Amino acid sequence: MAHEHLTNRQKQALETKEKVYKVAMEKFVEKGLDETSISEICKEAKVSVGSFYNHFADKEAIIYETFQRADLNFEKFLNYETSQSSIKEFIYDYMDYYMGFVLSYDFEFIKRFYNTSNLFFVQKNRPMQGVLIEVLEKIQVKLDPYFAQDCQELVEMLFMSARGTIFHWCLKQGGFDLQEVNRKQMEIILDRVLMEEHPSSV
Repeated sequence: MAHEHLTNRQKQALETKEKVYKVAMEKFVEKGLDETSISEICKEAKVSVGSFYNHFADKEAIIYETFQRADLNFEKFLNYETSQSSIKEFIYDYMDYYMGFVLSYDFEFIKRFYNTSNLFFVQKNRPMQGVLIEVLEKIQVKLDPYFAQDCQELVEMLFMSARGTIFHWCLKQGGFDLQEVNRKQMEIILDRVLMEEHPSSV
């Protein structure tokens, strides 16, 4: 484990960061980002304000930390091989994993998280999308240019649809099976965009 090589001071710093992160996320779920103050987070986490700023530049940085942690979970998909499943099934699994990750959070947090003010969703060069782009480019997936000119455009389309489904699910107060509906949306897109199941390698 990487943590085994850390000094006690470094381990304590990581523990403090994790404590601040956990308390802040709980407060964001309970009250929302704007209504939660840094001093309130520090008081409940039992750390100084200075300690907070040692780990996070501001409250938004804690949200960014959530995105970073989410992104790291998708790196395991880099090991995909075309022999394992069809391209469609791989993409279905990838997007289903995304939905499962979303569902691992409290519903109230998801409702606050998925809003038009959250510009982290459209941040460039995020691994969550980058991993899928890299795999699709590696296996040379063939696309209908009318719908998507390249893999980046396809992935943007997939996540645009997925986020829209999540937002609608929040509006419906979680009143439908998120993963099932998202799967159907993915099927509609991929049935039109993908030209062939198993592209020939060069």
